[in-house]
Amino acid sequence: MSCRHVALALLAALSLLLGCSPSGQVKVYPVKGRVMFNGKPMVGGGGISFVPKTEQAGKAPGGIINPDGTYVLGTYSQDDGSMAGDFRVVIFQETVQEPQPTPDGAPPAAAAPATVAAADRIPHVYSMERESPLTAKVEPKPQEINFDLKRQP
Repeated sequence: MSCRHVALALLAALSLLLGCSPSGQVKVYPVKGRVMFNGKPMVGGGGISFVPKTEQAGKAPGGIINPDGTYVLGTYSQDDGSMAGDFRVVIFQETVQEPQPTPDGAPPAAAAPATVAAADRIPHVYSMERESPLTAKVEPKPQEINFDLKRQP
């Protein structure tokens, strides 16, 4: 399983754990942005999740970070946005390439090769839900929220 698949599974599980309100879907607003690392787009892409900092109805929004660092948040569908509120932001980086599939019973062609050099890997703290130093405030309007990650957060 690639890191992208792991990140997406974690985002989906987090959304399911938080659930949605009994009255239905909470209003969401378009949110997009870019994740940079030391001033350049985060290499390899990955996943992003906005975790509410307080008890809040609705699902946790998340999205895929593209190789150019851009992302669009989705809550109830892929790119519909996020509910308003204050969030801790969790970022996962895809650092290996998924190996090519092989026919059933055949041994893998090769191990998954690393696609992100050690110097371009973001610090692990950004992927930790309770320890990530990243926060965001989503207003009830369309927004662009950018992050520039540093080696020493």
